[in-house]
Amino acid sequence: MLAIPVITERCAAIDVGKRGLAVAVALGPADKEAEIKTRASGTTVPALLDLKAWLVEQGCTTVALESTGSYWIPVKNILEDAFQITLVCARKHHPKKGDKTDFRDAIDMVIHHRHGLLTGSYLPERGIVELRDLTRRRKKLLGNLRAEKNRIQKVLETANVKMGNVVSDVFGVSGQEILQALLEDQPLTAEELADKAKKRLRDKIPQLTEALEAHQMNHHHRWLIDQSVEHAKFLDRQIEELEKKIDQHLPPYRRQHELLMTIPGIKEAAAANILAEIGADMNQFPDGDHLSSWAGICPGNNQSAGKRKGSRIKKANQFLLAALVEASWAAVRKKDSALQRKFHRWLRAKGEKKTNVAISHSLLKVIWSVLKHDRPYVEPDVLVLKTLEREKQIRHHAQRLRQLGADEQTITTLVKNLLEAPKPDSTDHPPVATHPYPSDSACASRPKCSPQKQGSPPPRRRPLARGVLAFRIRTAEKKQYSAVQDLPDSPSTTTPPEKNTPPKPSATNNKKGQSTTRH
Repeated sequence: MLAIPVITERCAAIDVGKRGLAVAVALGPADKEAEIKTRASGTTVPALLDLKAWLVEQGCTTVALESTGSYWIPVKNILEDAFQITLVCARKHHPKKGDKTDFRDAIDMVIHHRHGLLTGSYLPERGIVELRDLTRRRKKLLGNLRAEKNRIQKVLETANVKMGNVVSDVFGVSGQEILQALLEDQPLTAEELADKAKKRLRDKIPQLTEALEAHQMNHHHRWLIDQSVEHAKFLDRQIEELEKKIDQHLPPYRRQHELLMTIPGIKEAAAANILAEIGADMNQFPDGDHLSSWAGICPGNNQSAGKRKGSRIKKANQFLLAALVEASWAAVRKKDSALQRKFHRWLRAKGEKKTNVAISHSLLKVIWSVLKHDRPYVEPDVLVLKTLEREKQIRHHAQRLRQLGADEQTITTLVKNLLEAPKPDSTDHPPVATHPYPSDSACASRPKCSPQKQGSPPPRRRPLARGVLAFRIRTAEKKQYSAVQDLPDSPSTTTPPEKNTPPKPSATNNKKGQSTTRH
């Protein structure tokens, strides 16, 4: 009979509830059966201090804690300075139906913990936890702000204001100007309202005039929109304060934050979100596959009786999944990038949504590699990618020929000739990388980034402006970050213009044949 060795002679397990705890302690030498003691405890601080003293008296060194909602956090706050905490996911150790009580759960958990059969969850440091609280709150507030803006759009539709059919952003500079005039009930015609359009939207003044003609907005609609505008402005101000607070929490992780921004599709907000969810230290994840499994972004195994069935990604960290999906949509739009080539190669077989999830999986492995090796992302050479794809197709078609009964010697000769054939332009463009996830040896050959200074200011965001309704509007100015060149301690993050640079041609020959002037 196989005997599972004992790892810890004196340990405890706690089944966590909101109002009470079920505690089980396993005591005894490793070569004998353990003595089990149980105790009920409250969740207030005095009750937890009494529990802590009792566990110390029993000689416990480690405690397995069930991760029930947020109720485990107060228990961890009291016990973490005296015991080694192992946070256990309750779904992985769920008893069978009809045999469940809190104390039975605690006893089963402590027996498994005694033999080292429990899998602990990832516990980030306090700085990452605080950053995570801020980024998750920003995500929630952004959702509330979008919902409030949608309510305003709905009221405008019911009032026969079809501005959303013409204006891409109703809450941009032009949209806010027109909306303020409608809310103030100014005696303006549709042409005068449409004349408030700015810049490129002035090309659509006829369509905008038609959308505003004979609208049916009354005092009831204006009161509803005023309510939503006040709430949206409050949410917008809170989001702005949150972003400043996030910048204050980022300096200890500024290095990792800038490295993430070298990856296609990841900018300031996405980098902060991802960093807050996975942490800055990748030592807790042996490789990118373990990180993907922890994040629930890769499909699980569903194999039985020699048959492999389809599987889906599991429900895990929804905030990390949302950040990766958003970054993936941006990454696949970068021309000739490795992720874009993967997207178009998988699109026909998987469909758009499944392909994006697969790209998110690849993107997370790139994130692990960048943070683990402390190197900025380097895009693989296009020629190398084409060569790898060509070799993969050769192997695929050779396997198909074997399945069709072709002669092995003929297949071997054909494959050898194809692989040894000279590649076009292979001498003109030497490869800079052979795989989007570089190995340790490849990373060691690349130059390291300059060290960061402590207390350095955060990288400059794109400037923000506000419309007449006090909604924030991001300007069109773009900023490309690089962990190699654009360090936060540099006096300027923009490239100075070269001398004797010829002036840009004026925009007099546009599509409409009209001249445009920027102020």
